[in-house]
Amino acid sequence: MKKNVIYLIFIMFLSFQLIANAAFAKVNILEISATNQSRILLSSYLGVLEDSTGNLTLADIQKEDDAQRFQTDFTADKPLNMSYTLSAYWLRLELENNSDKPIERVLDIDHPLLEKLDFYFQTENQNYQTVHTGYSQPLESRPYKSRIFAFPIVLAAHSRHTVYLRVQTENAMIIPVLLWVPNDFHIKERNEYSIQAIYFGLVIAIALLNIIFALVSKEFDYLLYVCMIIFVALSFIGNRGFGSEFLWQDLTWLNRIAPLAFGSIALTSQLFFVRRMLDTPILVPKIDRILKLFIGVQLIIPVVLLFTFQFAKFVPTILAISAFFALTVSVIGMRKGARNAYFLFAAFSLLAIGVIGNAMLVLALVPANIFTIHSSQIGSVLELIVFTFLLIDRYQLIREEKQKNAMQLMIAHDENKLLNLQVNQMQKLESISRLTSGIAHDFNNILTGMLGYNELNKFYSDDIKDDALRADILNNSIQVEKAGYRAVDLIKKMMAYSRQGTIKTDITVKPTIEIIHEVLAMVRPGLTSIFKIELDAHTDLDIQIDAIDLHQILTNLLVNARDAMKENGGEIMVSLKVVTISNSICTSCGKLVSGEFIVLSIQDHGTGIEEEIIHRIFDPFFTTKVVGEGTGLGLSTVSGMVHHSNGHVFVDSKTSPPNQGTAFKLFFPVR
Repeated sequence: MKKNVIYLIFIMFLSFQLIANAAFAKVNILEISATNQSRILLSSYLGVLEDSTGNLTLADIQKEDDAQRFQTDFTADKPLNMSYTLSAYWLRLELENNSDKPIERVLDIDHPLLEKLDFYFQTENQNYQTVHTGYSQPLESRPYKSRIFAFPIVLAAHSRHTVYLRVQTENAMIIPVLLWVPNDFHIKERNEYSIQAIYFGLVIAIALLNIIFALVSKEFDYLLYVCMIIFVALSFIGNRGFGSEFLWQDLTWLNRIAPLAFGSIALTSQLFFVRRMLDTPILVPKIDRILKLFIGVQLIIPVVLLFTFQFAKFVPTILAISAFFALTVSVIGMRKGARNAYFLFAAFSLLAIGVIGNAMLVLALVPANIFTIHSSQIGSVLELIVFTFLLIDRYQLIREEKQKNAMQLMIAHDENKLLNLQVNQMQKLESISRLTSGIAHDFNNILTGMLGYNELNKFYSDDIKDDALRADILNNSIQVEKAGYRAVDLIKKMMAYSRQGTIKTDITVKPTIEIIHEVLAMVRPGLTSIFKIELDAHTDLDIQIDAIDLHQILTNLLVNARDAMKENGGEIMVSLKVVTISNSICTSCGKLVSGEFIVLSIQDHGTGIEEEIIHRIFDPFFTTKVVGEGTGLGLSTVSGMVHHSNGHVFVDSKTSPPNQGTAFKLFFPVR
């Protein structure tokens, strides 16, 4: 009884093993007829055997024990996907033609990144037609000279054929095996080339447009964008197999790394582009450091892939994280109100939708059509178009900014010209004033003599006996006297005008800080961007000087400071404070000065004044400027007005080392 139970268990175990082996080795036979659909995805008809050693031969796998190891029952609507693996894989397909005529078909493996692909087709005489191809082999080894791997086959009438495929690659092993009616296959190929021609045509057009923008605007961002476009295109060229077909047929290493390496460089350019468009070092300094880290990682990837392609399985994840981070940065930019961030977010979103669509196609979540098959490229070209709109918008902003700057420069030039005219006019008026003063002084001396002699004539007229003559002479003297005193009044007015007379005229005093701000507001537009004015003033200090005089003093000194730095520009310092000095000599009048004073100082960092001519700078008509640029009356006017208000002038100047400049310090009494 016990022995029977053991036999029963053994038989049951053997039966289960045979059933399992039969199920595991089950291969669906695909019956081919003239009425079959034009395209069949063969995943569910394939038997798959993993060769982890890579040493199995066709003879090995045809043995009965190996034949039973073929795995079946793969999902019908998904291509086989082994991802990154070091194993080789054998595929077995059974085709049967029960019709009375031979049938032609094309076996298509639409994935260019298969390094080694061996094709074995069992003919009528039980021999095998053999083709060894893959991207590591010359293009001439392919039965169908194309970027993909296609094998024309003929199924004899009433026959069964076995097809073996051996696949090995260091790239992601995706094996979409399809069976086509030849005419439909050729139509599919023509459509594919047409779509790629449209895509790359758009890419080239966008690149040329941005090269034109770069040449016109001389902006580096456009060249950076062109670089990104080029490497995006090269990545698709490598991924779609056009590189091995047209550009680098014999470079196996480039066929292997092209999609990932060029994609990494394209993403590096994209991250650089994001960094410049959003100015992340200023907008988000902490995030910018992470962005630079991602850029560094992306730059290293192509180098690492050259030395060890085993790293390739990590690259898609790194690329995805980097792309997501770029999208995150654009969102942060939008929250901070950066105009460019909205364009960047839209572009990244469109690309992400395209990539997701392609992934859904691979996972058979969406049907295969012209849009889903090329969704990643559609997303890519839409991204490039949005980026182009971004750069067009940026070009418009740059153009408007340049026009604004040009207008400001033109206005500044006009105002500068007007300011120079005002200064020259003031200097001319001062020249006239001095001339008037000299004439008035001499004329006053002449009038004094004339009126004196007229008084003598009146005195001596009393001795004339002839009453009529005496009356005439006295009348004439009176008229001369009247005319003389009118002339004296006129001279007094002339002397007052020239500020050289002894008449005390009323002055208008305004808050000194108010006058300073008025003059700075007038002078600033006449200064270019290479000049800067700094003000350090105690607002409660007021100099007792006529507002017009102070206005003219400041204008003269600020214009002189500007002229001293016209080559390289620099900073002009204006200060107002109280100081106490002892036994200091006025540069203008030479008097010894001591006490507490309000000091108005104007300092530049220009060429300075030679020591031997400092004592001459306040002389009328003395100037170091070229003919036509100065009258030599500006500093003379300043000195006269300062001293008229009981003030003094001190000058500190150095010519070496360079850019030490000159300081004019105007000392006024504290009242």
